[in-house]
Formats: sequence, C-alpha cells, structure tokens
Amino acid sequence: MGLNLSSIYQRPYLAKDNRSLVKKKQDDDAKSAAREAQREEQANQNARSRGLNYIENNHDGFVRSSENQVQAQPWQRELYQNAQAHQTQAVAQQMSERRNPSINIAQILKDFRNTALAIGTPEDLQEEVDGYLELIDKQVAKENPNPKLIKSNLKNASSILDGYISNTLNKDSKVVENWVESLFNLDNINFKYDENDINPQFLVKFPEGSTDKASKVQQPAQEEAQAVAEGASQEIETPKEETVTESTTKVFVPQDSELKSLFLQSKKLAYANEPQKAIKTFQKALSRADEVGDTETKSKIFFEIGKIYDDYDYAAQALKSYHKSLEGTTDNNIKTKAHYSMAQIYDNVNQIEPAMDHYFVSVGYAGESENLAAQSTSLTRMGNIFSDMYEDDAFEYLTTAQDIAGETDNSKVKGFVASSLGRAYEKFGEPQEALKAYSEAVKNYSDANSPLKTAQNYVSAADIMIDFNSNKKARGLLNKAQKFATEAQDENLLNEINDRLAKLSA
Repeated sequence: MGLNLSSIYQRPYLAKDNRSLVKKKQDDDAKSAAREAQREEQANQNARSRGLNYIENNHDGFVRSSENQVQAQPWQRELYQNAQAHQTQAVAQQMSERRNPSINIAQILKDFRNTALAIGTPEDLQEEVDGYLELIDKQVAKENPNPKLIKSNLKNASSILDGYISNTLNKDSKVVENWVESLFNLDNINFKYDENDINPQFLVKFPEGSTDKASKVQQPAQEEAQAVAEGASQEIETPKEETVTESTTKVFVPQDSELKSLFLQSKKLAYANEPQKAIKTFQKALSRADEVGDTETKSKIFFEIGKIYDDYDYAAQALKSYHKSLEGTTDNNIKTKAHYSMAQIYDNVNQIEPAMDHYFVSVGYAGESENLAAQSTSLTRMGNIFSDMYEDDAFEYLTTAQDIAGETDNSKVKGFVASSLGRAYEKFGEPQEALKAYSEAVKNYSDANSPLKTAQNYVSAADIMIDFNSNKKARGLLNKAQKFATEAQDENLLNEINDRLAKLSA
C-alpha cells in the first residue's frame, strides 16, 4: 500500500498539558452523561445490552491453529503491541468506577456459566468446569455457606476457562480469573443463593440456550432492517456506523440445490424480520450442509445465525455462532466479518481487550483478502477506543486508516475515518484540525449520499464554533445540518439542532 510507518509513535501530535486534558475529559464525561440520559429516556427499548460490562475480556472465536493463523503485517503487529500496553489499566479503571457493588452469588454463577457458553468451551472442559460449579451449588444452598470454599472452586473453574482461552490465543490469558478476583474484592457479596436478588448494574443479558434453540429468540422493539438483498454484494453491517463492503462483489450461492433453496429462504425470512422462522430454516440448512459435506456453507450459515442473534441483542448466542462460523472455513471474508462482528459486541459495551483483539485479527484477514475498506474500518474502530481513553496513540491508528481508505473509492468509509479524526482532535484540544476533519467528513458523506452522517458532522463543527463564541458561523453550520437532518427524517437530531439554534437566537 506504499505506507511509511517507520516513524510510528514519534509524531508530536500533542504537547500534553495533563491538567487541561483532565478538565477536558471531565467536561466531555459530563456532556456524554447528559446526552446518554436523554437518549435512554427517548429510546429505552432500543438500548443495546450492557451486560457484558461485567464479563471481562471473553476471547471467544479467536482461533490460531497452524492451519488457520493470521499472518499479521509488521505495521499491524506494531500497532497491536502498543495497544496491549494500555488495556489492563483501562479494564481496572472500569472496575474502580462502579457504584453500589452489592451482588448475590447467584448472579455471579449465572454470569460465569454464560461466559463459558460465550467462549465456546469444549464439552470435555465444560464437564470439568461443571464439577466445580456443582460443588459451589451445594455450598451456596446451605444456611451458612463457606465463602472460602466457594471462592476456591470458582477460581479452579476459572483457571480451566483461561487455559482454553490461552490455547486458542497462543498467549497466556487470565481474563476470567481476573474477572472473578475483581468481583471477590467487592465488599458486599451475599453468598446465600438467591436468584431474585439482582443488582441491575451487574445484570448480564445472556438468555439461556444456544443456536440450536431457535424458540429462545423473541421479537423485541424493531429497528430498521439492515440486510443484503439477494443478488447484491455481501456486506459487514456495523451497528450505528459504517458499512464495509466485501473485496469482491461475487454473491455466495451453495452448489447443492436443496441447500441453496434453504439458504436463500432463510435469508429472506431474516430480511422480513422473522427471526424464529429464519433460524429454524437455517437449522434445516445446517443439517443439509452436513449431509453433503459442505463446510463452507455451514460456516456461512452460522455467521448468518450470529447476525440474527446479534440484531436482537442476544450476545451469548451471537458470539457462539460467530465462533462456529470460523470452524472449517477458508474464506477470509467470513473470517474478517466474524471477528469484526465479535469485536463490535465487545466494543459496544466498552470491553477493550477482546474488542481490540478481534479488530486486530479482522485487519489481518482483511489484508489477506485485500479488503482495504474493512482494514480501514477496523483500524478506525481501534483508534476510537484509544481516543475515548485519551491516549494520543489514537492518531497512529486513525491516520493509518485514513491512508488505507484513500486507496479506495468508498466515500462512506472515508467519511467515517475523517469524522473519527475530528472527534479525536477535538478531545485533544486541537479545534482547527478537528474542523478540517469534520469538513472532510461532510464532503465524503455527501458524496456517499448519507444525509444523517452529514448532518451529524455539521453539528459537531457547529459545537466547536459555539465553544469559541463564533455564533454566526455556528448558526450557518446548524442551518446546513438542519437541512440534512430533515432529509434523513431524524426527529431526535432535528430537535437537538433546533435547541441549539434557539439558544443562539436567545
């Protein structure tokens, strides 16, 4: 790609003033909290599960066998190694910021079992884990449970899961043990089992069952359907953000006629918002794929099942299905999409380490298939994580993503990178650079015919003008934002814009 990253991590993007950055972070956090409260009040039924906030770093689906190993490019390894240095600190910070840490052992055990499910624990290891959990179940049922025995058995079970994660990652991992240890460090744990004693702050939205139990999928409040029509190119659907196209426009179609019919019928049912029927038909397709020995189609079916669970916020089933989609496939596009989708699940609930791991692997597979748009998008996501952590390493990821996106004709991806750069520059106190980036984002999103994103970036630029008391320029930007928000028919954004205009007029 002609990139020169020999001077990576040496660019002086920011002369740090730690006091001003702390103040900036406090201000940003206050604004974010206010906006989040308003969004939750307006769209309570559409909020994604925050349950995984309390399951630390589940590395499911991270398969690194000798036959199926990502060969990362040097610049990718350098970026990733630098990322690892910051992740443990961020996880510890999340734990320290929690409030009201009272929790019942029943909730911990349920979350632990769902963790084992989410990472796809093999049956032989699951039997060992269940042995320790049975001992715990007997203990917590007593009138006076022994906390030492409970902790000891749960730590033993944790070590088994961490051993499995370490083997699949090809690196030492103690993420489950660290999670359990963090919980046991809390001051107020009730070891007397009571499944009705639930702390919402620790609530994990992991419904029972797995991909072979389609009846567990229920129809929540609907969001706008996002599926790929038959005959069009397959895509990675990125919730609330960008769409990254495949490196090829060839549509996958199974060779077996019966399997082909079941596969297409399932896709149509999913597109028609019929999740139960879609998964039931996909199960029939899985059986047919086994009969004809079509492992590639089987992987694609598991990925489609994962998308359905993902769309309806069933994180455990989605993670398990994405993990299974990696088994037996040689298709780097499926590997790219599966790892990206798993990264999104963790990213959406601020689980930094597993999100970064999966984004990184997604970049590697996208590179092997020369999917520049997917590479750029994953790198941008990683940059955004660092930006949210106020780590100026964010700019290395974002500028690399910008260089790669520049080699494509994908205006939507270019807009995503530019918008992310704008937010990063704004966080680090560089308003002029932020305005330039937002301007570039507006241009690219306009070219991509994305009125909502265009409006949002106009608003971001206007907010900078407001901060500098440039009310006339701010009003002009907001008027443009208003036009595109109207075109996008986004009432919430229109209300925000009108509120800003009203304050400026006052």
